[in-house]
Amino acid sequence: MVTSLYTQDLNILIVEDDEDTAEVVSTVLESAGFKTVAVGRGQAAIDEINNAMPDLVLLDLNLPDIHGLDLLRSVRSYSLLPMIVLSGYGKDRDRVHALESGADDYMSKPFSPEELIARVRALLRRVEWTPRSETYLQVRHLELDVARRHAKIRGKSLHLTPIEYGILVILMRNSGQVVDHDELLHAVWGETYTGDYSVLRVNVSRLRQKLEENPRRPQYIVTAPGQGYWMPTQR
Repeated sequence: MVTSLYTQDLNILIVEDDEDTAEVVSTVLESAGFKTVAVGRGQAAIDEINNAMPDLVLLDLNLPDIHGLDLLRSVRSYSLLPMIVLSGYGKDRDRVHALESGADDYMSKPFSPEELIARVRALLRRVEWTPRSETYLQVRHLELDVARRHAKIRGKSLHLTPIEYGILVILMRNSGQVVDHDELLHAVWGETYTGDYSVLRVNVSRLRQKLEENPRRPQYIVTAPGQGYWMPTQR
């Protein structure tokens, strides 16, 4: 897995059946110092993930053998590997479906090389990120061992994606206070996400499914209408 963002000696798997697109993406990433491997089929991607253990996956949804959403769900069932969808579909519902299926981020084609590199680096920072000097956070029955990146609630371990972990840390650190939408976006995804609330809503919804006894009546991640989210210290 990730060792240091500053060495840039990181392996990125590109899952794209269009050879020209795969070559462009590979060239862009290698120019930024990353190592890349490209495959054009879903099963080849699964084999590469299981055997080579890349640091991040860039995934096209239109694959000849396995739909990208099915691949996402399959990998996410056993791995927290960072995954970004690169898709020709630009509608909000496609973005939401990808995020709900386990993607950490979603980019529509065409995209700029600068944005692609920025999104990749931002997600990899989420994997490495250890906030401030904290080693342990607790809000009621929710505990987070920051040093081990391990969360549990009522003694039960939580399997969190890097994005979910980032959201949880920000809300726990600011427990009892409302964290506005843009502050969460900036802290977890980076400055380019200002105003992009759909990605935040989907990930908060996924996190609630893991945290809450009744996600429709959340006790740990509460919506502050028109403002953001907050984590009550008492209930």
